[in-house]
Amino acid sequence: MNRFFLYFTCLLALVFTSCNEDDGIGLSIQPDEDFLSTNSARVYCSTGTEKCDSVLAKSDYLYLGQYADDVFGITRAEFMTQIDGRLGDLQIPDTTVTNSNSVSGISIGILNSIDDHYGYISSIRNGRDVRVDSVVFYIQYSNKYVGDSTALQSIKLYELNKTLPGMNASYSNMKVEDYCDKSILLGKATYRICGDKTIRIKLDDEYAKKLMDVYVNKTISTQDEFNKLYKGFYISHSFNEGAVITCTSVGLQVYYSFDADIYTKYDNRDTVVTGRSIMVNGSHINPLVSSFLLTANKGINQVNLFSHPDLDEKLKNLETQPYSYIFTPAGLYANVTIPIEDVKDSIVKTVGANNLSNVMFNAAKFKLPVEKINWKTFLSKTPNSYLMMIKRDKIVDFFYNNESPDALESFVAVYDTASASYSFDIAFAAQQYLKGNKQVFDDLVLLPVTGMSAGSTTCYKQYLMTSAIRLHASNVENDKKRPSLDFVYTSR
Repeated sequence: MNRFFLYFTCLLALVFTSCNEDDGIGLSIQPDEDFLSTNSARVYCSTGTEKCDSVLAKSDYLYLGQYADDVFGITRAEFMTQIDGRLGDLQIPDTTVTNSNSVSGISIGILNSIDDHYGYISSIRNGRDVRVDSVVFYIQYSNKYVGDSTALQSIKLYELNKTLPGMNASYSNMKVEDYCDKSILLGKATYRICGDKTIRIKLDDEYAKKLMDVYVNKTISTQDEFNKLYKGFYISHSFNEGAVITCTSVGLQVYYSFDADIYTKYDNRDTVVTGRSIMVNGSHINPLVSSFLLTANKGINQVNLFSHPDLDEKLKNLETQPYSYIFTPAGLYANVTIPIEDVKDSIVKTVGANNLSNVMFNAAKFKLPVEKINWKTFLSKTPNSYLMMIKRDKIVDFFYNNESPDALESFVAVYDTASASYSFDIAFAAQQYLKGNKQVFDDLVLLPVTGMSAGSTTCYKQYLMTSAIRLHASNVENDKKRPSLDFVYTSR
């Protein structure tokens, strides 16, 4: 061990002796321009609150109801929609064939429950005489809502008198009167969210017969023809403010009956009866009934309509508070001012104006602390998972074309619960600014989005549920809560 220690000590001394020698080998032969220096700094940013006129009415869901918040006021959600006529593949059974369990959806026990003399059904043939029993406009909604689930609310259903424009060209502030004069009230309904998750409005018999004629007599064959005949519906909120619901399925449910020859057994003898001839206690009971759905889906045009009747008044109060706000849907944006010129001036002081081309950003993080909502409200106290920062004039194109954030004019940050903040990586955009792109950080706004992953790609859509985010102002006393830009750069 002693020999090893002596050997190691001598070797270490030799190494230090070699490093101290100026023999032209090592770092000393590198040219001056290859030496790198790293610097960091921080600048504070500012945010403001402004009204959002409308949003692109492009969504996976429709929203309905009315909710009033103490700070932001009333949010009213309604919608207009067309109906997919299912003209290409709808098959109303004019002939049916039995199998071991059912006859085109008709249970083999139906006749037995009517008259125990009837036995096993072997087949149903020669379907005919299709008659509509009723047509119901239905709205199915999920557990995702904002407001009081016990509040009683009412809606009205009107028929449109003009065809809706293409969905991608629709905005949430579209004027209802351009498409519906409310001259045809098809029905109304009252509901509570805590009850059944389906709202039903029965349409009158004349409407039902007219609709059924499309399928029985094959009067039209294309969706465009269907849209001209049935231009669509306007669903309006008509009573009370309680909650806004998320509608997952909307459309028409058509109930109908038909006649046919039912091959069965009666008193153990093969026999044939017709559905409309069956009587129980002197009344005709036809077991040959069925239904089909006509839905409002992505294949047709539908428009979410959002309004905030008293938001202008509420905004006056908000502007006096030491916060900035984001309020959805189509309520308030937060605008952002990033003093990128101050960043540039800081760098120039360090490296000189002639050396900007030798500067490379290692990191540039725009941190946006969030203040949780502290007033009595049904709005979520947890900020939205994703927040987008985007140039105002790029918003429509971004969502219209299903674009991805480019880190130059659009950025996305994930909410960090530990620090209660969002952090945007803007290094690439900052680098482009140093290269001469002076418009990079002009007119930025913040808006919540939802993110859906498809393989390695994430698609973002504008968040349309009723929600709010409160941001710290730039003059808050605790500087750790101020919006800030931390940047690290290397200069050669």
